[in-house]
Amino acid sequence: MVELTTLSKYPFLNASKKYVKDNNILIEEILEDPLYERARLIGVERLDNAFKKSEVGNRSFASETDHLMELLSYPIARMIAVCIDDNFFKRRYAHAESLHAHKHLINEKTPFLLNVSKEFKLNVKQSQDTNKLSIYFIDYLRNAPTRYKEWKMINREVNNGYINITPKDLARLIQEALRNRINNELDNKKCNKNVNKIFSNDIKRIYNTVIMHRKKTEAVPIGKLDTKKLPPCMKEILSSIQAGENVPHMGRFALVAFLNSLKLNSNEILKLFSRAPDFEEERTRYQIEHITGDISSTKYTPPGCEKMRTYGICPSEKIDDLCKKTRHPLSYYKVRWKQEKK
Repeated sequence: MVELTTLSKYPFLNASKKYVKDNNILIEEILEDPLYERARLIGVERLDNAFKKSEVGNRSFASETDHLMELLSYPIARMIAVCIDDNFFKRRYAHAESLHAHKHLINEKTPFLLNVSKEFKLNVKQSQDTNKLSIYFIDYLRNAPTRYKEWKMINREVNNGYINITPKDLARLIQEALRNRINNELDNKKCNKNVNKIFSNDIKRIYNTVIMHRKKTEAVPIGKLDTKKLPPCMKEILSSIQAGENVPHMGRFALVAFLNSLKLNSNEILKLFSRAPDFEEERTRYQIEHITGDISSTKYTPPGCEKMRTYGICPSEKIDDLCKKTRHPLSYYKVRWKQEKK
């Protein structure tokens, strides 16, 4: 049996659900019983921290009750997030929960990580001779944050369909698997009327805060860029990044090089990326400045349509008539500008 202290750190585990069920803790009690008032407060705190700090926060534990309240705050936060019903916020919350779990996972021993990976149906093997870990390439591609260079397949050793990884890598892969799972579950659940009633003030407050944030960021001028004139490929990449989806490294590279070719500087490009739920300023700035040539000897040019298709970042289902007549995203954008002038 998994200890409550562990379950409070990983409330998404099946063992956590089993603990709640075995102790006959009903959802109605969690939502209304004064005994669980603290869990409800922590649930709201998780959401506030997720939006403001991109992390659900750390709390001190002095007793078993503290761990129980932490455990129960997780389903409460999820139910409220569904009722807030804002895609940007839900993505930001999922990122925060996965990041919180990762901070604990990187300190766990390999057997624990292997058990957790099974819950996400990750095909991970450990060599009996060397104890080294490897993961099936399909599971790797589904969960690896390939927007970062070190996670690209070309930089990994592959043997018979399995990619060698470290325990630290496995913790990161579990983080992404958890983030994807929360995203999918939040998208497919409906708001509970009782939850909406009990937390109505917090739901309205958080929703209004999200809307204000969006209006504020959208009001910031980004050079001379007109996003309405972007070619379908760049629109798709930009919207995916700002929605917190896992855009491959080549997609991010293409967008940055494209925007830089339109005379946007690194700071202006950074503003566009800053709207993403999983925005990391220091790392994003380094990647942008490397592509734009600010900190490297090369200023990269954006790939043409043929290369975009080769790398699988051309949304073929969204190609319009102008796409069929042009061979480069920049040409598309320039034609749109000329059409408006006429």
